[in-house]
Amino acid sequence: MRKGGNVTGIIANVFGAFRAKYRPLLLSRGEYVPTGTLRDNDIVGAIADAIAKNVGKLQPQVIRKDEKGMTIKNDYLARLLKLRPCPEMSTYDFLYRIASDLVYTSNSFSVIFYNEDFTRVTSIQPITTKSYRIFEDEHNNILFRFRWDYDGETYTVPYQNVIHIKARYNKKRFLGTSPDIELKRSLDLIETSGETVKNIVNRSNSLAGYLKYNNLADNEELKQIAKDFQDAYMNADNAGGIAAIDSTVDFKEIAQRTPNVPTNQITFLRDNVYRYYGVNEKILTSTLSDQEWISFYENVIEPVAIQLGYEFTFKLLTPREIGYGNKIEFTANLLQYATLQTRDTIGGNMFDRGAMTINEYRALMYYGPVDDGDVRMVSLNYVKAGDQSLYQVGKENGTEPPPGQQDKQRKAMEAAARAYFETMKGG
Repeated sequence: MRKGGNVTGIIANVFGAFRAKYRPLLLSRGEYVPTGTLRDNDIVGAIADAIAKNVGKLQPQVIRKDEKGMTIKNDYLARLLKLRPCPEMSTYDFLYRIASDLVYTSNSFSVIFYNEDFTRVTSIQPITTKSYRIFEDEHNNILFRFRWDYDGETYTVPYQNVIHIKARYNKKRFLGTSPDIELKRSLDLIETSGETVKNIVNRSNSLAGYLKYNNLADNEELKQIAKDFQDAYMNADNAGGIAAIDSTVDFKEIAQRTPNVPTNQITFLRDNVYRYYGVNEKILTSTLSDQEWISFYENVIEPVAIQLGYEFTFKLLTPREIGYGNKIEFTANLLQYATLQTRDTIGGNMFDRGAMTINEYRALMYYGPVDDGDVRMVSLNYVKAGDQSLYQVGKENGTEPPPGQQDKQRKAMEAAARAYFETMKGG
């Protein structure tokens, strides 16, 4: 076949059929990356657990912002996201899985399943893949083909039906940069250092030396004597380091020089992996101060929350819903990680200004809710200057408030009093 020429006859038919059938797989533009190999590494596993546990605490909300303000929806989709996105996972497990996949492979995929007429989302399934590929077919449709680790089967779905969260999105069109190659050198050196420590421990529990046999023996007999002695005494099972020999054999011990454990090198390499993921030892051991946790949240957790919000909004809501102000956000209560003193200071100020209910304040201080506690109390110190007398005497324009309003005010005051006295008693 000449360059630029046409192929005719049977060859053309076969090649045409081949191209029609396999074009999306072989001749289209796309990106392919196999799954990572970091899931068996203990350091990366600890980092994934620390990050995923905090991402799992995010709260999904389906909200709409109109001219009157923000309204949090409680429809079917909101309940699905808040409770159980797929049959085998709670929302915490769901977000934990997404975040851990993001640490291990820099890409997390969750397939959206619909009912038969595609009018309602039935589940969102995070998947672990043996391999995957995102490509563009001849009609410019973006597709996602993956081999599911669960059943080993290969599936192809529209990319629009996939929640795709990326990390280090800086090299390829579709995919985040896999950490395998970037961390390979540090992790290999850490593993080598670990083997060195293992060898040091093994040698410290065994004898080292040579045997002097006092009788005549050929080479094979000497090798057998040495092997028997080594099997009996020169191993980790001989913790006491004692050997019993007769007069035919003299054992000459060789003093072992114990090499130093490369602690500084191991620490440097481990910290290099920590820096790659934006964590440190305090994060992994949950010993952060308030300010340190806020920094960790803003640098590691919040970027994931922002990606989740954009991706879920675009993939789960229609353009019409988005146009009306609907969106999905993943939020966190930063005060839940603060000390009790910080909670009291900030929560007290919010409570006085009516930004927090009695029960919200009690939950912040680790207390349970009370009856009629879902009301907001406002300090009289912050009312308008011209309205102070009206608020103090409970009148408006010289008249008594309606009976129903009086009852609500009374219950609110009683709830506030109960909350105060129970707090003072430690309950």
